[in-house]
Amino acid sequence: MKTLPHLAAWLMTGTLSVGAMSADAMAADTPTPSDFAWRATLTVPAGASAARITLPAEAMLRLQSRDARDVRVFNADGEAVALSMVAPTGSASVPAAQTSRYPALPLFSATGGKRPDRNSVQVQLDQNGQRGSVWVRFGSRTDSPGAADPASTRLPSVLFDTRADKQTIDAIMLQADFPANTLIHFSLASSTDLAHWTPVALKGPLFRFDGADAPSNQTLALQQPLPLEGRYLRLSWDGQTPVQVQHMVGNIAATWTPPSRVRAPLAPGVAEGSTSLTWLLDFAAPLAALHLSTSRDNALVPVRILGRNDAAQPWRPLAQTVVYRLGTVGQPSTNPAVALGGASVRWLRVEASQGMALPVADLQAALEFEPVQLVFLTTGKPPFELVAGHARSTPSAINSAVLASAMTTKLEDLPSASITSVRLQTDSTTDSTLKRWLPAGTEQRSVALWAVLLIGVLVLGGVAYTLLRQLSAQPAPAPAERGAHADSASSGSAPN
Repeated sequence: MKTLPHLAAWLMTGTLSVGAMSADAMAADTPTPSDFAWRATLTVPAGASAARITLPAEAMLRLQSRDARDVRVFNADGEAVALSMVAPTGSASVPAAQTSRYPALPLFSATGGKRPDRNSVQVQLDQNGQRGSVWVRFGSRTDSPGAADPASTRLPSVLFDTRADKQTIDAIMLQADFPANTLIHFSLASSTDLAHWTPVALKGPLFRFDGADAPSNQTLALQQPLPLEGRYLRLSWDGQTPVQVQHMVGNIAATWTPPSRVRAPLAPGVAEGSTSLTWLLDFAAPLAALHLSTSRDNALVPVRILGRNDAAQPWRPLAQTVVYRLGTVGQPSTNPAVALGGASVRWLRVEASQGMALPVADLQAALEFEPVQLVFLTTGKPPFELVAGHARSTPSAINSAVLASAMTTKLEDLPSASITSVRLQTDSTTDSTLKRWLPAGTEQRSVALWAVLLIGVLVLGGVAYTLLRQLSAQPAPAPAERGAHADSASSGSAPN
């Protein structure tokens, strides 16, 4: 009867030992180029001891880590060479700084061409191809209804006096009242003398939709940075739209030019009725922005953007925006990309709000990533291979300061490598289906290991259950037989 516990202990020990050895073997497994989902052959300038390369969009779509730890460069012998992640020029994250608040000074016209009063200053404008004069009263504000006298007419335009500011801005944020559920288009111009004006190109309109979670925007981004020193700014809008601007604050532009983001188009999403689209993202790279566009003319739809990392989790909001395409057919006005703040999600969802339908058939989506650039040493024989996309990769990049200290050339002056060919690892249909149900970053070999362990435990349980049933099925000895055995035992133990 002692066989059963010994057998159970032996089976359990053996199962756990096999599992532990398999886990140790997997942990010690050094990834090879064939283990990565994306592989690209590199061409390096002749004689270069190191080179730079920026991950293309196709590689970003296969990263299995937020910090790009699953990126390697291998030489022709399959050896991983030393590499370091470096920030592209201008990619450093700095807190946004703002200028002082500038009150909005209303512009108005005077009847009969007369000067309204001695405190008013004349402003020259081009109106309908003809130059004309309007007036501004310094020290007045648009929220002062009595700023203009009865002989003057308020114009849909305000002035900001920023001459004393030495900053350069790339956006202006308005404190303004304007109608809800519509797009308000503004124009901006600058002048040094209130007589000659230079247009300043803007990105996108302002809008404010009703509802607690409805999209809104009160920031006008500039196409190019604008120095404020010695300048007046004139902001204008459609006179048919009631707008009251109180003040503006400028967003101080950085002294560097931000690097271009990497953009990757998304395949068509899965439609859920006529109000939403959902995408399954098989990568973990952080999302900088989402660009939504529609090919339908004269379309405007407010949308919510949501994400989650597990099918059992509720959707969490990431951003709100308005998808629109308005204006002439040749030069339509369209919405810019909406920032997602570096979110990393497994599922992405876009749904229409305000009770509107999403133009599913006419909607295109593209993801934007902050560029990932690396420097690698050309150790060993070429060709070199850049790879990305491996769920179990551990950090291998060395600190850029360490690499820079060992180089005679500045990292930013190193030559660039180029990609000549790309190979993709294709998953089988079964593997792709399994990945959709696994948590992000879970490798299928780990799942297979645990499946083997689970099967071993089930087999052990089955053996133990079978032995217990066999033991309980053995017939008990008859009473007479037990008495005979007892008498025999007694007689055998009696003294002579």
